[in-house]
Amino acid sequence: MSEHTDVEEQTEESAETINCEKFLVFSIMEKYYCFPSRLIGEIALFDAVYPLPLMPSYVLGIVNRYSTPYALFDTGLLFQKKPCPRKKVLILKEEIDRVAFLIDDITAIANIQNEEIFNIEKKSDSNEFADEINASFKWNDNDVFVIDANKIINRVSEELI
Repeated sequence: MSEHTDVEEQTEESAETINCEKFLVFSIMEKYYCFPSRLIGEIALFDAVYPLPLMPSYVLGIVNRYSTPYALFDTGLLFQKKPCPRKKVLILKEEIDRVAFLIDDITAIANIQNEEIFNIEKKSDSNEFADEINASFKWNDNDVFVIDANKIINRVSEELI
């Protein structure tokens, strides 16, 4: 009888895993943001940045990781209109693009149930959320905003045209 119960528990755990997503939660000037953990390639301490001419102010330049250049975005300028303190760099997997984000610190890896994630629909006349924020959820009594990296990359492309 106990073997049957173990199988039922494993099935319930598998169903919970299927209906949730892991997020890497990090802070930017005392607010919480995240990316789905499947997008994260590396987390590194801030190092030298090589400026790029004619880029939007939130693109600080290039950081070099293992001889591979990554465009470094200042998340503070993107989301809060203030430069982010230069502490850590969150590098996305190359399948996304060669981009990195300046952040304050890593907070946690959170497993969030799909029904707890709320999509944000931006109204055309509202500036409440940046276009690059596509969802949010409550975690440890804090609002956490889900960043859409592709929208940030598209924004840079549009501004350079």
